[in-house]
Amino acid sequence: MKRSPFKVALTLGALVVSQAPVMKSALAATPPASGCAAGMADSLSEMFTCGSVHGSLRTLYYSTHNAYFSPGYSQDTLSYGGSVNYASAEYYGLSLGVSGIFQRGISHNDDHLVTELGPNQTGIGEAYLSWHYQDFRITAGDQRINIPFIGDYDWRITPILFRGIDANYGDGDNFVHATKITRYKPWGNDRFLDTTAYTGAEGRTNGMWGIGGGRAITFDNKKLNGQLWYQDYDDYTKMVYADSFLSWSETPYQPKIGVQFIRGLSEGKALAGDVNSTSYGVQFAMNFTPSLKWSLNYDHIASHDNAYGNGALVTPYAHNTSSGPYFAQPFFTSTQDLGSGNAYSTDLNWTATDSISVGGRYSFMDLTASSAASSSNQSEYLVYGTYRFDGMLKGLSLTDFVGVQTTSTSDKSFWQNRLALVYDF
Repeated sequence: MKRSPFKVALTLGALVVSQAPVMKSALAATPPASGCAAGMADSLSEMFTCGSVHGSLRTLYYSTHNAYFSPGYSQDTLSYGGSVNYASAEYYGLSLGVSGIFQRGISHNDDHLVTELGPNQTGIGEAYLSWHYQDFRITAGDQRINIPFIGDYDWRITPILFRGIDANYGDGDNFVHATKITRYKPWGNDRFLDTTAYTGAEGRTNGMWGIGGGRAITFDNKKLNGQLWYQDYDDYTKMVYADSFLSWSETPYQPKIGVQFIRGLSEGKALAGDVNSTSYGVQFAMNFTPSLKWSLNYDHIASHDNAYGNGALVTPYAHNTSSGPYFAQPFFTSTQDLGSGNAYSTDLNWTATDSISVGGRYSFMDLTASSAASSSNQSEYLVYGTYRFDGMLKGLSLTDFVGVQTTSTSDKSFWQNRLALVYDF
């Protein structure tokens, strides 16, 4: 007899909870090798014996109704898996890392499958060599990369990874960064591909390259920081991204004002379509209390007739995946995939205790995908919460996101619930 996804989720959840202290104890039971300190090695052998193991094991259950405004179409998918990573210690600045990834289905119906949770995966994820000297680090190989519109967007079972070279000098505020990517691995695949998230685009790509920099200054108890990036996606688009924030960290409410600018144009064969996109954004954020944070976000995407998405931004590795750094964004869909116009959102998050955090978001996408269409007027109402276990179960968390989207282009509402049981070690 087929068990319901909810019962299976509870069963697997109980298994993960019961095994978490055992896994943690097993890891803690192996003492570090003699002479190991702060991830540094004094010999080639210590480079490996002083290495560390970490990872993330996950069970995800997704349920949708009228999925993405397809009347009557529902999706229910329950899968488990994750990644286990080994990173060596540094020897004369050199280190290496490798990870194994896997994903398996528990309750799958091929006619109602959440795509990225469907395929079974088993393979090598990260495999890189890194060199670190003072404030400079360069990493080559299969790795996680986090720059505007390129990132892990860590909400599935296996990570998004990139094959290439990534170099950074500086820290999070003051930096120079350069990246060259040749391949990428999406959520729903265990192979590195020479394509992009635009699955309908014909042709291969040589990846992308990008360079960026950031600077921060402090004056009169205020902090001003900004960053500027140029990115070139082969045969898709070339993009300029910039943002800047002014924050008052010493005042009770810690207000912060942000602005952003994004410009995209066609590159090469323009495989996703002709690109002519300009976005401007404004953000205001503040803390009502140290644990209660609120933000108000706005983006304007200029309309351009005959351009891709009526002036929408082409993002080869974030399409249908994430809104990236856009200030105003929904959770279940992506701002840049909805067209041009005005986007609004407001977020409220409360960290109730060290273990409990809850929040909500409302977004309104007054965006139009073509000059002949009317605005989608998409509203999204989202609530979420996370419980982090402590003591013997430290590293285990339970998170739920539930929300509904409405749009003027459909008389049906799109509902989605995402439940995740995660053990990070």
